[in-house]
Amino acid sequence: MIGGSLTRILPTEKFLPTSRRLTVPEWIVRAQIMLRGKHYNLAGHEYLHDIIHDHSPDQVFEKAAQVGISTVVLIKSLYVAEHLGKKAIYFFQDDAAVSDFSNDRALSMLQESPYLKNRVRDINNVGLKKIGPGSLYFRGLFTKGKAKSVDGDMVVLDEVSEMKEEHRALALDRVMHSNLQWVFALSQPNLPGDGIDAEFATTDQHYWHIMCPSCGHDNCLEHEFLETFRPIPSKLASGFPEGATHYRGCSKCEAKLNMKAGKWIAHQPTKRRRGYHLSQLYTQIRPAGFPNYATKVMTEYEESRRSQAKMARFVISILGFPYGGGAARVHDELLNACEGSYGFTHAGTGAYMGVDQGDVLTIAIGIRSGVRFKFLYFEETESWNRLDELMTRFGVEYCIIDAQPNKWNAKEFAAKHPRRVSIQYFGNTELRQAVELHESKWEINSVYVDRTESIDGFIDKMEIGLIEFPARAQTDSGLHLSRLEDMRRHLKKLIVKYEPRANGLMVRTYIRGPNIENHYGMACNSASIAAFEFGREPGPMCMPVFRQVANA
Repeated sequence: MIGGSLTRILPTEKFLPTSRRLTVPEWIVRAQIMLRGKHYNLAGHEYLHDIIHDHSPDQVFEKAAQVGISTVVLIKSLYVAEHLGKKAIYFFQDDAAVSDFSNDRALSMLQESPYLKNRVRDINNVGLKKIGPGSLYFRGLFTKGKAKSVDGDMVVLDEVSEMKEEHRALALDRVMHSNLQWVFALSQPNLPGDGIDAEFATTDQHYWHIMCPSCGHDNCLEHEFLETFRPIPSKLASGFPEGATHYRGCSKCEAKLNMKAGKWIAHQPTKRRRGYHLSQLYTQIRPAGFPNYATKVMTEYEESRRSQAKMARFVISILGFPYGGGAARVHDELLNACEGSYGFTHAGTGAYMGVDQGDVLTIAIGIRSGVRFKFLYFEETESWNRLDELMTRFGVEYCIIDAQPNKWNAKEFAAKHPRRVSIQYFGNTELRQAVELHESKWEINSVYVDRTESIDGFIDKMEIGLIEFPARAQTDSGLHLSRLEDMRRHLKKLIVKYEPRANGLMVRTYIRGPNIENHYGMACNSASIAAFEFGREPGPMCMPVFRQVANA
């Protein structure tokens, strides 16, 4: 599946058919695309192979710096204009970015390719390149007027994280009447849950996995960064360049990884929108001044720990992830410190459960062990009946479930488990309990929580060692490992920001929204409240004294 260069994975130009529509890779060969004086190929960038072949109409790329995806998208826009005879529109955050990209990237590619050079009309127009029967427009998106200036068949949103959301929406309207309707959004991330990170959360979330040649484990370098960039053991030092301190090895068996032996795996395969996360971690370019790439990355990582500015640069430009700065209290080091000496568990007794509602039900289950709360099990499901099964399997003493958005279902679940389930409301209020009615006859328990204070309290417990999670090294199932990685990713989305209120005061809160993937974080928070506020160990659950009764 993976090829080293386009000329090796495609037929030569003289054998390409002329009477049918070409695929993008075939057109690249026909057009003799050049990049910095050489024929464009994928040597050292094998991870781009499937992306070039992907004709999905709506694609999102959350990327690190210098990973080659901007070139791929530019080539596809040239393909749409020259070969399909349609209009492609490139949107940037401002006019300065338009001029830089048009005069540097686009113009040089058009001039270097003999085929394209002969197909271009009016090559010196910065905002418009007419190529064969089609057109390629470049527009800044600083104002609404620029977003509505021209209709097209393909829209590229470059550096999404720098664009206003309302302007992006108007830009997407440009392809509404096209029979092609290709949309590409790409950017380095900024804050978690914002810009390109919010867009990527709506996709099937493909990550490049490197298969271990020894044990077969699929390593995701972004999610297993500190486990895959490994110190070189002294007994193996002779097999690496002099001065090398680290290498890229399997997170399970430590075998050396081959960056070419990878494949894209969708982490959210049920979502229709296509998404790719691209990192610098699997680059094959030997860095200047370093014996190997892994040593360079770990040197930069250690240097980045000295300041938030350097850490932001490392996380965004190298890893390709958003960075919340000092507002992000949950990070890999904290999560690693919270790992226990046990693995994923399938059953138990006397457990506490938290459930967050979103597109699916996100579930976190754990038990009290002395002063600590040990999480045992995580799951996402669309089935409300699954909650009943887990209540029985783990002998759940007390469960807190988010009341929204499916309030009726939450109440129905609570009514089936009297005094063992409370529905949870967030508000600017101290922690309190109440009783309300369901279907005008069933009394159910409810809990009122200050969202910000409760999350603060949960992270406080993590930091002082009161929270434990299953250890990835003790978890064998690929499915359960994937859930643990999702849990870690969601917890890192518990990011603080400051919002203005109508009275002008700034209020500290944790970011939220339909595209903020913090669901396991919120489920863990609810389970923690259930255990620490309303549970006790050992013995049965300590039931609350209800202070208020309210009708549903």
